[in-house]
Amino acid sequence: MLLIKQLFHLSPPSPLLQSVRFRSKINIQKPQLPHHVKATFLELTKPMFPRKVKTPIEFCNKGNIYAKDGENPYQEIIAGEVFRWFQSSRLVAFYHMNPMSSDQKFKAFASFKKEKMHFQNFGRRTMELAVKGTAYEAALSLYVSRNFIVFSPEPEIKKLLKISKKFPEIILMAGIYEGKFLSKDELVSYSAIPNIQTAQADLVRTLDSLGGQLVQNLNIHQNTLMHNLDERIKQLGSS
Repeated sequence: MLLIKQLFHLSPPSPLLQSVRFRSKINIQKPQLPHHVKATFLELTKPMFPRKVKTPIEFCNKGNIYAKDGENPYQEIIAGEVFRWFQSSRLVAFYHMNPMSSDQKFKAFASFKKEKMHFQNFGRRTMELAVKGTAYEAALSLYVSRNFIVFSPEPEIKKLLKISKKFPEIILMAGIYEGKFLSKDELVSYSAIPNIQTAQADLVRTLDSLGGQLVQNLNIHQNTLMHNLDERIKQLGSS
């Protein structure tokens, strides 16, 4: 076969290539408008797609009852629970949460849980239903981004700050201590104050020392007089 091709010079035909020269470069992003006839033909042959027909479920208005009124019974139940958390907690801390892995988030949750603190995360709408129109409404100004709340039945500020230092992804913004809103700096100042048991022990110690000093000051003249009388009796007895 190869020999036949070599004898008769058989080879596949090659296409004819002809280079065309344009006056300027072709702009692919902004091509030139087609000829009027071609533009009319393209407009007439443009496909027409049928309009989407609504299904019977989409025509039904019963599914939009809650969407129109904005009511959600389950969300209202959660909001009531959040408000009870605010009322029963002596310390409430508001945090901003930066992106963190699920493992770190679980460790933070476990650390707070170990100290009997509750790590909770609620949406903006739930918080509005819970605290709007109450004494805690000012907390909504802090709940504008990725936030979470820590509820503590006891005012353990030192433990709260200690856990916060372990996780740099969470940032303490403010808190509620014994029903009073405090900033982060004020919470740090309160953490330096000893607890009520230590303060009571210091007060009792101070009162005891003052009472003993008062009794000593009241008896000093009597003791001096008794000492002088004893010395005088000894002098009279020796003479």
